[in-house]
Amino acid sequence: LASQPTEAQALGSRHQGTFIGPFLLEAMAPSIPKVAIPPEKWTAAVYSTPESCLAKAESDKLGAMRFDPSFFGQAYTQCLGRGLSHKECVAGLPKVDSGITPAGPLASQPTEVSAAIACISESSGDAEKCQSHFDALAKLAGYKEEVKKSSTEKASEFCSKAGWNLLAVPVLYVGLKFIKIK
Repeated sequence: LASQPTEAQALGSRHQGTFIGPFLLEAMAPSIPKVAIPPEKWTAAVYSTPESCLAKAESDKLGAMRFDPSFFGQAYTQCLGRGLSHKECVAGLPKVDSGITPAGPLASQPTEVSAAIACISESSGDAEKCQSHFDALAKLAGYKEEVKKSSTEKASEFCSKAGWNLLAVPVLYVGLKFIKIK
């Protein structure tokens, strides 16, 4: 028995390790896969958007999303329970589950979205050529250009924020006439 080679010796010196039956234990050890996004950033990848993206994710609305897979089954069963036939129940089923989270504003305008997609595919990904389509989509989604405020608007906004504290301005003005600051 001592003269018989072990399984590791029989397979060659490159396979050193512990054998359990026909399996080499070291070959079964899991290795960490190489990924583009490290595991500690996976939740950020799901719940946020890249910095360069103009359309930011609304992560507070993710919790409100719902889908009831038994909605149509329950509606059908209730219809049968009322004594209606199969054909009447199928015809009377609602088209859409009312509990599903409504689609965003762009879902109501499919022509603008498809026009923007067609423009990008025709221009080989050149975003500058399709800027008019992107501006139209931004308006549909509710994004507004930042309005430049005039100095009068800025002053009135400051005064409204300051409130009654502005009463101290005339008192300070008169007081500073009599006090000399060196």
